[in-house]
Amino acid sequence: MRHLLSSFIAVFLLSFAIPAIAQPPVLYTETHLVEPAERAPREHPVDMLRMKIEVSFDCPKGIVYGKVTHYFTPIRSHVDSIFFDGPGIKIKEAMLNGSSLRFTTNAEGVTVFPNSPLTWGKDDSISFVYEATPRKGIYFIGWNDPRNMSRKQIWTQGEGTDNRYWIPCYDDWDDKLITETIVKFDKEYKVLSNGTKLAEKDNGDGTKTWHYKMQHRHSAYLVMLGIGKYGIDERKTKAGVPVHDYYYPEHPEYVTPTYKYSTECIDFVAKWTGIPYPWESYSNIPVQDFIYGAMENTTATIYGDFFLNDVRGTLDRGYFGVDVHELTHQWFGDLITIRNGPQMWLHESHATFFPKLFTREVYGEDAYEWNRRGEHNAMVAANETDRYPIVHTKAGGSRIYPSGSAVIGMMLYTFGEEEMRHVYHYYLSHHMYSNVETNDLYQAFQDTLGLSPDWFFEEWLYRGGVPTYDVSYKALPSETQITVAQTHHIDELTQVFKMPIVFEVHYSDGTMDSKREWIDKQTSMVQVPNSSSKQIAYVLFDPGDEIVKKVNFKKSFAELKAQALGAPKMLDRYDAVVALKNDSSSINDKRFVLIQVFDQEKYQAIRAEVVSQLASDNVTDSRGIIRRALNDTAIEVRTAALNAYRFIPEDLEVPVTQRLKDSSYNMIILALDKLSESFPQNTSKYLELTKDEMGMSHKVHIKWLEIKASTSGDAAAIKELVDYTSVSYEFITRQTAMDALVRLNYIDNDLIANLIDALLSTNNRLAGSANGILTKYYGQTKDREMMMAYYKSKQWEPWQKEIVEKIIK
Repeated sequence: MRHLLSSFIAVFLLSFAIPAIAQPPVLYTETHLVEPAERAPREHPVDMLRMKIEVSFDCPKGIVYGKVTHYFTPIRSHVDSIFFDGPGIKIKEAMLNGSSLRFTTNAEGVTVFPNSPLTWGKDDSISFVYEATPRKGIYFIGWNDPRNMSRKQIWTQGEGTDNRYWIPCYDDWDDKLITETIVKFDKEYKVLSNGTKLAEKDNGDGTKTWHYKMQHRHSAYLVMLGIGKYGIDERKTKAGVPVHDYYYPEHPEYVTPTYKYSTECIDFVAKWTGIPYPWESYSNIPVQDFIYGAMENTTATIYGDFFLNDVRGTLDRGYFGVDVHELTHQWFGDLITIRNGPQMWLHESHATFFPKLFTREVYGEDAYEWNRRGEHNAMVAANETDRYPIVHTKAGGSRIYPSGSAVIGMMLYTFGEEEMRHVYHYYLSHHMYSNVETNDLYQAFQDTLGLSPDWFFEEWLYRGGVPTYDVSYKALPSETQITVAQTHHIDELTQVFKMPIVFEVHYSDGTMDSKREWIDKQTSMVQVPNSSSKQIAYVLFDPGDEIVKKVNFKKSFAELKAQALGAPKMLDRYDAVVALKNDSSSINDKRFVLIQVFDQEKYQAIRAEVVSQLASDNVTDSRGIIRRALNDTAIEVRTAALNAYRFIPEDLEVPVTQRLKDSSYNMIILALDKLSESFPQNTSKYLELTKDEMGMSHKVHIKWLEIKASTSGDAAAIKELVDYTSVSYEFITRQTAMDALVRLNYIDNDLIANLIDALLSTNNRLAGSANGILTKYYGQTKDREMMMAYYKSKQWEPWQKEIVEKIIK
């Protein structure tokens, strides 16, 4: 789930021989871009077998009191020292097999030195008693809220390698072990960790001790804790897997919209792969101020509580895709785990691909196509910046998430979905609870289907770039000749692509001829027979956009009209409608087609595109479409209608005002903002209509306060906005209020205090927002003086000074 940033490096070409099936497989583990030296899996002298963690906490101080015992076996003939990751951890005691053990520490961790070398063939154990005050890996939320309004939680985030900040351990992907977690905490809270809960013991002193243990091996970065006050919705999948969906007890109404498919998606991935859910249970637990979207810890996904929403909030930001993404990781990431960073696509691309498949299962083919188009756009955009391959340390988030998912989709298109299900069943079943690299998936093709798809892995995984196709056709009496030229830049990194491509010729009588051809040359000619000399309505190159690419294919207005109204696949209709925008035909001709499309089209993305094109056309028929769009059942269409205008036209004021009672919170915010700017004389009316709306993360109410303050200078509204920036609220509320106050150009000492608190937060998104706002204010003379006076009036820890003085100098 973590992203890597991209920057271009030198290119060199590696040559690969293509093996016959009977020969040993070529190890396709290298890329055509130079990798940093640290790309290799990390070396380690022992095999970790089990890790037992025992912890308690001083929450206000953010201290972890722990004991960890590592059970292992040496994998070298003589081991005279072992290093454990543990930056900043204070080791109080170390023991080897129960006896005192010499150790040294440095900034990265602790090294132990047995009295005599350890040898293979014998299991050993090392224990550490320690204290840690980390700012990574484990997070203490709400314990220092002076008004006691914030939720109080502890949660962990171990990926990439951050569990080392609160557990001294071997913290990397390439070793797996059984983990056991024992936690002592306030009995009024719920405590969740990996695996099966073996015990929950009341200690008689206001605390309980929770004991969890895994049944199978997994990697140390997947160890988790989630502690807070929760209700739990208990479910089971069709296969009988227990599912525990956590929620905030005061909001039971959030359970159904948030967890609508929490069991069905487990059954779906298990059925598609043929591999039953591989662990003993599964939990979803929301947490406040989570630093990412979610994290796929083994048996227990932690996710940001901004996804835990009511029915209306789910319309704007639902858990559906994230739920399936993290659940998929229980197979791709937890069951099988990569050896090193360049292989990250094996986790994230698959966890992005299965939500797309499940979207097709739940919402249909059009939604699946639209999801795929988004991935293709992301892959094309990534390659406009640089041409890193997907299998590369610096591939970046756009490649290891949507681009890799798009490549997996092309595998299904190229080799067949049923065939790929066999490949993936073999791949998963032969590497359960172990580590993998890309070559293991390649070998699964060989062992399952007898195929050596070296060309596919080469062009889509180990090389960079995407193809650009220039397409044209010529209608002859008995056939249609289609010319395809690959016009992208060709060099050592990006070469001519080889892919099977479908060509469709659609005729005016409603019939169609289709042909699938391998396109593997810089210029190719494809002949589609037309023995009856039918009149061509339009021609499709790769219908449904199965292949990632850029395409130049000029079409006439008549062709675009026929395609927009008649193409079988949604994306082909959508592309024709988009192309009409730049067509030179008259607005009268285009309007007629666009209204027809709006009337017959079911998919919201196409209707939204029609709306965006007709918004500037003031004739009655077009205005009628906008009015209908403002009441459309799809949020996307309603949003397109509102976003089409900087200022709302007078004749649309009434229908837009109706959107102040929309089912979508985001739509209310958008309508309130635009109406107040377009018709300031009516602002009091709009505020009255929305005075009782709060929205998720207080977003509607914050917009309401901002408009009230900007129009009347209301001091109470300003004061409430400043309050929302304080530590008493979760980070999205704080960010939203900060942004509102910046637009109002307001600052006072309370806001400065809250901004500096946010700057010092372990939540990077909150800290980043505060950094930008403080920097802006510091650039204004009067604000700078106020900020410096406040800063000098307080006492700061050295680490706090280091952060704040980068801005307030």
